[in-house]
Amino acid sequence: MEQYLIYIIQSLILILLSPFFMGVIRRLKAFIRGYTGASLFQPYFDLARLFRKGRVISTSSSFVTRIAPIISFAASASVMFLIPVFYTNSSLLGNLFVVIFLMSIIKFANVLLGLDCASTFGGMGSSRELFISMFAEPVMFVIITFLYIETKSFNIYKISAVNGVISNYGVAHIIAAIAFFILLIAENARMPVDNPETHLELTMIHEAMILDLSGRDLALVELSSYMKFIAYITIFINCFCPFGIAQTLSFAAIIKGLSLLIIKMLICLGVISFNETLYAKFRLFRIPEILAASFSIGIVAIAINFFR
Repeated sequence: MEQYLIYIIQSLILILLSPFFMGVIRRLKAFIRGYTGASLFQPYFDLARLFRKGRVISTSSSFVTRIAPIISFAASASVMFLIPVFYTNSSLLGNLFVVIFLMSIIKFANVLLGLDCASTFGGMGSSRELFISMFAEPVMFVIITFLYIETKSFNIYKISAVNGVISNYGVAHIIAAIAFFILLIAENARMPVDNPETHLELTMIHEAMILDLSGRDLALVELSSYMKFIAYITIFINCFCPFGIAQTLSFAAIIKGLSLLIIKMLICLGVISFNETLYAKFRLFRIPEILAASFSIGIVAIAINFFR
């Protein structure tokens, strides 16, 4: 009973902290650029303001615009309850394929939103999102294959438990982690794949799909994108560097696992912030080159791990 209570609590904590972590990455980018930046809690204020506003729906829109934000939010929240955060136990269920399919539902809902409003920019953003997804999904399956060869399981909780020993981290493990990190950047529309801060229509991908949303619909989509981004980072941490994650219900193990998770999360956010400050957005047709490199790296990791 206690392990299921921790299972629920850790997921709720991650959901509640997702906007805060987005505030952290924005503040880090501001610090690197040399200015103060907004409050760490600004994403909470933005979401609260949007929830208070009314919704404006295009006359060209159908029922899709009304239900897609809810579907996107529900899928994002479901992912949070299927991944380990600071506690893992092999008896818990968290199949990697279910997690990836839920991530695909989020993407599918956002793509339909962009198409449903009959906006030129919405359709452009949706087509670009699917173009990137076409190259990103093979990388994801290569990473899953590597994790299965390494741990003999598709259960993300068992993968975290097995990879909790630092001595297991060989060359193949590190190479696969790099491949997944590139995938993380592409799947969440971060630089250099997409600029999350831009409002220049001709360069937008994620933002173009939600240009016609307002009020609570926009709040739900933004919150789901925050959760999806933080979920990807959490998966990266707990599949490739889960050392210190709690595997018992002792108070010391839980505190240690939570502390190390926050430290590793801040390191990942710092690396992403530095990357987004250092690089400009790539041209659209250069993105497949990045993902092809990630795919090749993943194949190399599998080969090293399989033939060692």
